[in-house]
Amino acid sequence: MTASLSVRPIVEAQDLPRMSTVELRLRFGRGETGVAWTPEHDASTGASLGILGGPEANAWPYDIAAPPSVNVPALCAIGEAWWFPRFGALIGTDGALYNATIGEARHGSQDLSAIPGLRENATHFTPPADAPVLEGGAVFLPWGATFNYGHFVIDALSSLLAMDQAGLLDDLPILAPKLTPWQRELIGLALHGRTVREIDAPVVRLKRAAFATSMDHFLHHPNGLLADLASRVLERAPVGREGASQGARRVYLSRRGQSMRVMVGEAAFEKALAARGFKIVRPETMGAAEQVALMREAEVVVGASGAALANAVFLPKGARVVEIQPLNFTSQWVRAACRQVGVDWRGYVCASPCPAREAPMLARFRRGFRFAFRPPLDDLLAFVDAAL
Repeated sequence: MTASLSVRPIVEAQDLPRMSTVELRLRFGRGETGVAWTPEHDASTGASLGILGGPEANAWPYDIAAPPSVNVPALCAIGEAWWFPRFGALIGTDGALYNATIGEARHGSQDLSAIPGLRENATHFTPPADAPVLEGGAVFLPWGATFNYGHFVIDALSSLLAMDQAGLLDDLPILAPKLTPWQRELIGLALHGRTVREIDAPVVRLKRAAFATSMDHFLHHPNGLLADLASRVLERAPVGREGASQGARRVYLSRRGQSMRVMVGEAAFEKALAARGFKIVRPETMGAAEQVALMREAEVVVGASGAALANAVFLPKGARVVEIQPLNFTSQWVRAACRQVGVDWRGYVCASPCPAREAPMLARFRRGFRFAFRPPLDDLLAFVDAAL
């Protein structure tokens, strides 16, 4: 190990020198620091505000009459830094801790003590003496996106696209930890022909790095960059195949294989949906391209809140999404994403949690179980029928 550094937080939009994208590219080439904004691009103008229903609709903590906020990501270039592939974090060799790269990591480690060498509530960092050294590259993968489909699509891929549009990917590779097959598949669809270098090391020293602030929870306030991403992916995505996704105009994204949030009565709900012509799918058993192919032909998609609903961005304009939200797990990120791609969002809010004993025993004892909820079946089906 080497001498400890004092760490100071850097809020990129406030603390880095501002400049044009052209100047930022030049700074990046010289291993210098700066920030530039991506173009303002709100694709939600004129989009539907959505429809809210369900027995707990009045308790939904957002204003259905107001659109979700829209942010403009910033592009950042920095000089020498330590990069932590599993967390997405960047710490400059001068001790600068870049805020957008650790926003998601704080959800898994509030004090960031899980990041190797970072201690005392992220105020001191002791660099390793034997970390590999790279010329540099584009960092795009925050902690949540290493395993969560929604964060990967909306935070990570949007960040890559922002850097690609700005010309920051022309000279250096995209850097990532070891990726899963579905992650490689999505990168190939969104940025065909770009080089991705996968690094199997806890810490890497980079001579220069680029990243976009959309790494930090872009899914909560996306702008038109998300629509650009969807178009890119759909250009190369396969068309549905007979026996797979062709003809699946109505799709239900089942969570019966998931353990965190268990919908009591989901089997009965699926049976009722199948009778209405829905294709019942478990996204975790499908490849990424297969999921995109399924979405591009769908007219109505129903599912409980979860990462698989990020696939809504690949639906055709005018399609409808019914999102079932348990009251203790509400959000409007799916609504925000739908508005950017011209998809109609409808939220059904139900009471939650219900007593855990109401969930199937197998579900309760699966690793990761958090809570169960039971939407009233007849009322939920009536809400779905209104969307057909």
